[in-house]
Amino acid sequence: MSQTTPLLPPAGTCFVDAVNSQFHRNITSVLRAPLLGATQWRVSKKTSDKMMDRRGWVQSVCMTATTPEQIAALPESCERIYIPGEFCRQGDVLSAAAAAGKVILLERGAFLAPSDLTRAVEKLGEAKSRLILVEAGSAFGYSDRVLDPRALEVMLSLGCPLALNLDALVQPAGTPYEHRPAWMNTAHFDIAFIRTASAFHVHYLILPADRELAPEALDLWSSAVRKLS
Repeated sequence: MSQTTPLLPPAGTCFVDAVNSQFHRNITSVLRAPLLGATQWRVSKKTSDKMMDRRGWVQSVCMTATTPEQIAALPESCERIYIPGEFCRQGDVLSAAAAAGKVILLERGAFLAPSDLTRAVEKLGEAKSRLILVEAGSAFGYSDRVLDPRALEVMLSLGCPLALNLDALVQPAGTPYEHRPAWMNTAHFDIAFIRTASAFHVHYLILPADRELAPEALDLWSSAVRKLS
């Protein structure tokens, strides 16, 4: 596996799964290296190949990995490793990611105090230079996640670029409670999330996998990208 240190993607990049890229045709800053959520994706899948051909995606992917064995098996074409929040402090996973020589997207666990990420960053050692910290919200029950600006402030102090996982915020994993208010599911809150991200100079967005951003939210993100440039 190559040990060449990859360059971090440009500020303002949006990560999106190629299979769902049809929902984000109007976003010019979408990176041509799709980010997947819970499942791995390889360019050999015919359904994804067709989408990549149609949308002009390059053969470079970001893949989720949760074990050292998965990381060791990643192909050369995978330039970025996404470590879900449940595994963000798993020492063997972090060590394997550091040794892989790829860009690392490390999600903060929904039940983890932001300051507890410090140890995870320390475990990565020199790989911190290719680390992107991912904020995906805090969980307090009711199948919902809350974006706490204090978490962004703490994570920013760790000296790494930040990404905001809109997909996790707007569509939390787990079985929804019947009494969860319907107003929580509206795309209108994209605006609130992106306003918060802009205030804290978040560099990257991980987009909702099953729908387009609200137009006003897209305008806000485009404006934030210009400020970062």
